[in-house]
Amino acid sequence: MDTVAVLGPGRIGRQIALAFARGGCRVLLVDVKDRAPRERAAAFADARREIARDLRLMAEEGVIEEPEVARALERIEDRAGLDGLDACGFVQEALPELLDLKREILGRLSAGVGPDAIVASTSSTISPKHLADAVRRPERFLVAHWLNPAHIIPLVEVVPGAATAPAVVARTLALLERLGKVPVRCGDSPGFIGPRLQALLMNEAVRLVEEGVATPEDVDRAFMAGMGFRYAQVGIFEFIDWGGVDILHRASGFLTKALGDDRFKPARLVEEKVAANELGPKTGRGFFDYAGDRREAFETAKVRALLRQLRRRREP
Repeated sequence: MDTVAVLGPGRIGRQIALAFARGGCRVLLVDVKDRAPRERAAAFADARREIARDLRLMAEEGVIEEPEVARALERIEDRAGLDGLDACGFVQEALPELLDLKREILGRLSAGVGPDAIVASTSSTISPKHLADAVRRPERFLVAHWLNPAHIIPLVEVVPGAATAPAVVARTLALLERLGKVPVRCGDSPGFIGPRLQALLMNEAVRLVEEGVATPEDVDRAFMAGMGFRYAQVGIFEFIDWGGVDILHRASGFLTKALGDDRFKPARLVEEKVAANELGPKTGRGFFDYAGDRREAFETAKVRALLRQLRRRREP
């Protein structure tokens, strides 16, 4: 897939275009809006300004080499409208989260690109099942949800629809890995993985401020120095096991009673794990298996990773 198209030169679209260009792709950054030439030129100029700025920042911070800035910029071409995209092997729609708009553009797009081109949507809330039937040959359609800022955050959630061909999923995963991304496949469920977790976390943070528990500044500091620091190296399920599934169960029960809110009730699977005495490394199994020397290997690896992160945090 040497040539890709990104539909929409807005914030997320320009970041995705940057990521593809850094990966060596020829990128067609497409403006699908019906607007005057001067307005379109201004939109592209702003997109290029921001892409150039972000590439320079990456070079200044040592993420890329300086010559890569110019090379990446040269790979991005401005395009107006959906004509002339037949050479694209992958098309990433990055338009506003409006169902009718996405369906209209995806329908028009899929009529003009090659039959083997993969068509992806960036949607974070609209299910593939609400978009796939707008695409000609829906077996080549899926959601590839990039997280903002898309050129920095490694994760891309890959969400196939009911009709998506397995080969299309495999090609998408391979392309994203080539870009240095961490693609994670997940089922077609509202919010996928990231947005669903994030919505709960963000709303609970706001409630802490509403209730006078802490200021926004202190909530942010607590998160970055605590969970944010930990979860950069230890996954959520890894930490549930490490701390103990029974600890999560008791903490959930306490918060439910103390705050009088069922939103803190333990999940059904947590209840089942406690009943089965699958509590984590201390019982040999939790959500993962710690038989034999796996417990020591797991805990040692995680402690080392956190210590290395602590050292980097203290470096000037």
